[in-house]
Amino acid sequence: MIKKVNKTSEKVYLIRIQPRDQITGKRVSFPIQYSKTKAEAAKIEADMWKEFKSGLNLGDANAVFAEEFQKYVNQRANTISPVTLKSWQDSANSFSDYFGKAKINSITTPLVSKYAHDYVDKHEVTVSKSSTIAKRLIHMRNFFKSIEGKTIKENPVPESPLKVFFRQSDFTLSKDWRIFTNDELTAIRNLITDDLKHSSINNWGSKLAILVESYTGMRVGELQALKFSNIVYENDVWTLRINNSWSDYMNNFTGSLKARPKGYSRTVLPLPEEAIILLQRYKDKQSSFLKEHDLSNESDLIFINLHDYKSAFSNEPIRQRSINDMRREICKRLKIEAGDKRMSLYSFRH
Repeated sequence: MIKKVNKTSEKVYLIRIQPRDQITGKRVSFPIQYSKTKAEAAKIEADMWKEFKSGLNLGDANAVFAEEFQKYVNQRANTISPVTLKSWQDSANSFSDYFGKAKINSITTPLVSKYAHDYVDKHEVTVSKSSTIAKRLIHMRNFFKSIEGKTIKENPVPESPLKVFFRQSDFTLSKDWRIFTNDELTAIRNLITDDLKHSSINNWGSKLAILVESYTGMRVGELQALKFSNIVYENDVWTLRINNSWSDYMNNFTGSLKARPKGYSRTVLPLPEEAIILLQRYKDKQSSFLKEHDLSNESDLIFINLHDYKSAFSNEPIRQRSINDMRREICKRLKIEAGDKRMSLYSFRH
């Protein structure tokens, strides 16, 4: 129900729903909300019904926190990626283990602080902005933010909770990324080009993947999903037009680029002609290898996994771990060291 009412000397829209429990038939108490426009009121009303039908009991401070958080995660499942969903589910499992049957109105800031310290001690994890405990607290804060002003007066998880709960001396400094220099990139490319002159077909994939990565700085999942049909000649340069990504966690293609709608495509940084020639040579070698082993590359993947028969049969790409292992081996041969920084395939990002 939407009704125009006077509140604090101005006209606003009151939004109320009066759902009934499907089992008992009794009315379920749901908090009243207000909005300044009718359009906004209609949206709020629809959201309120959606919340009720999903089973999320926003109006009951006596509901079990862990159970309501799990419902909150379930409600978000179709709107976030599988990898992000796993992170949220890990938080739900952690909250269930720690808080048990504690009710929403019993979750206080001191209790959340205790949870954070106990989590760090038990799991022996670091305290930093990118740490696991930081994610747990962000998830918890987002949940309570959704019911703030409805079920609870104030969010028990403060903004920047790590700074509130931990001393400065508890923090671990995050290591910066080690980005390859132009000279190092040249050395890596030269080594790979020389290696490919005598490498077996099984080792071409990881090395070529690193070569392409050195020029484009693509996300690794985008690199894994590359098809030969993605190679294009546009605006007088050779490049790759990409529209998909691979997830090792899902063991499947995501169907889109990260944070982009399905169907969206973009080109990456240009590739030199010598790299395109190597890719074409690899295509020919790969085709012969697959034919010899009674396999086919129906997905047109550039970096199909030739190390594992089952993966090749299923048209799956080489894993990030394999590419990273090859990157590690190449850096070792060239004496490129991380020093006090982090070094991985991310080090190729431009």
